[in-house]
Amino acid sequence: MQRVKYKDGISIIVTLYNKEEYILQTLNSATNQFEKSEKYQVIVVDDGSKDRSYKIAKDFLRKKKIDYKIFTQRNTGPSIATNNALKFVKYSYIKLLDGDDILAPDSLKYMKSQMQKKDIDLLYGDWDWSPDPNKYNFINNKPDSSEIQNTFEKFVVNGWGGSSNLMIRTETILEVKGCDETVFVQDYSLPLRVAGNQYISKTSRKFNVFSTEKIICVGPSFIKERIMSNNAQTLYDLSIATLNFLEKATFVNKALKRKALRKIVARCLSWRRRVNKEKLFNKFLLTYCFSKVNPRINPKVVRYHVFRTWVSNEEIRKIQKKDKSKVKILVYVGLDLLGDALLKLPLLKCLRQIFPNAQITWLAGKGNSIFRTELSSIASGLIDNIYEEDFGSNILDLFKKNKFGTYDIVIDTQKRFLTTLILQKIKTKIFVSSCANYLFSDLIPENPDERNISQHLVNLSEVLSPSKVKFSNLNNKVNNNKIAICPGASVIWKRWAFENFIDIAEHLIRRNLLPIFILGPKETDLERNLIREFGGKIKIFKSNNPMETIKIVKNCKAGISNDTGCGHLISSTGTPTLTLFGPTDSEKFSPIGNPLHVSISSQKTFKSKNINAIPVNLVLRKLKTIIDY
Repeated sequence: MQRVKYKDGISIIVTLYNKEEYILQTLNSATNQFEKSEKYQVIVVDDGSKDRSYKIAKDFLRKKKIDYKIFTQRNTGPSIATNNALKFVKYSYIKLLDGDDILAPDSLKYMKSQMQKKDIDLLYGDWDWSPDPNKYNFINNKPDSSEIQNTFEKFVVNGWGGSSNLMIRTETILEVKGCDETVFVQDYSLPLRVAGNQYISKTSRKFNVFSTEKIICVGPSFIKERIMSNNAQTLYDLSIATLNFLEKATFVNKALKRKALRKIVARCLSWRRRVNKEKLFNKFLLTYCFSKVNPRINPKVVRYHVFRTWVSNEEIRKIQKKDKSKVKILVYVGLDLLGDALLKLPLLKCLRQIFPNAQITWLAGKGNSIFRTELSSIASGLIDNIYEEDFGSNILDLFKKNKFGTYDIVIDTQKRFLTTLILQKIKTKIFVSSCANYLFSDLIPENPDERNISQHLVNLSEVLSPSKVKFSNLNNKVNNNKIAICPGASVIWKRWAFENFIDIAEHLIRRNLLPIFILGPKETDLERNLIREFGGKIKIFKSNNPMETIKIVKNCKAGISNDTGCGHLISSTGTPTLTLFGPTDSEKFSPIGNPLHVSISSQKTFKSKNINAIPVNLVLRKLKTIIDY
């Protein structure tokens, strides 16, 4: 790349966020050392401060007879702030400066002279902390700088940070394309990009990185909400910045790459033990041990380990960007009838949310998939390919040739040991399965013991996301008087007494609400009883087409149902649903996605598997929490 010529001088980039207490002394420490024989420029980027930082800085710069630029941006972090400032740089050297640090009185002249004398691209100085940086006693010394030996290895394995203590050539920072904007803090990505630039391509230059023992800057010992005091932010950004660089640096020595990845895994293990308080012996310990001996560590899996390690830490600022890569995902399911498919619908929606451009293949291993027939319109946009294949149940499948192709991710939604062994024959970079307590899985969710089936499946998708995935499915704004009621079920022991539903309907009618009974095509006897009991005071809808039912339910204020396919249809629309459970497990099958969903279990509340142990008055009380009638 041809070097761009900048005017000789120093551009000072100050990143600023809520530093009203310090910004004046920071700017003074820089501008007080300006000399008439040198060209200077001050660029202040206010990163969406909520205090008076921007006004204080702007008033100060207006009074000074200096070249300056000040602007504000929404709070997205110092990495993006630094890159935005690069657009306005005029001079050949850049001094980065945090809005609460104090520069040594002779630091600008000293650093520039060292860089010119030794043709340095990036120069690091020392730094210190002080209770009152404004009173810090800087030593007026000029030690000679020296080249950092094994620079890239030091940076990529152990990390190297700091911004206020560095100076960099303008052409250098532009050639490495500034800071990594996918991490919040700029301290780690910039030195890594400079030290490892020669590994990006065959034509990439090697830069000279030096350090000096001279103290260049001093920061206050304690600042509330300081990024560098947040160990979680520091370690997370260091890990992600390293992974991002290794992904692009195709010429990095494989042994060094493995060493860096192992260091990240070790960092995750340490944090999980010390802070997350995970058990000493768990699956991740095996992951760590395996990384020590595995000659082929998958950096994508390591990235997801980083996500999992710090997923619940709310102090971390993460730059959220959609993963627009066209990853190939295979989801294996067993039976795929109506109820089964609707329980897995949240998983599909979350996968599409995490990977909007993914190619998702649905493998129904025990017969036909309802997503190909009755629920095909729901599958549109969520599933790209559907395989209906008798696969995964026969031990002979272990010896069959893989005919499903190669995938980036395979998700096994079932827990049968043999099936999981068979699925491992499918070529994939990442395998996710809860079988045998996640024994075969490359990744483990934060809550591996989740009992609710739909939430358990959502958790399987969450291991692939940098942040927590909360499945949300809301339909709370229907402003009418319609209440959907599903009184049927496939077996009699799952049905709440029909007379109870009649009592509920009578109660709703007295409160000017319209019950809409949804019946199956074979429930003619129920239809006759309802007509005899209510006449035209209710509506009756009969159909064996799930999509027609969904269309009706979407226009209802709430729904009441036994634990049955009809109930899953209601909740799948996001309509607030009251579900009645008898012998079946409410923890496993309760709908998710809407906080207004309510479940009543005869087992949990009345210690009985008989669903008719649930009284009508309890259902009415719970219904009132959904719709305030």
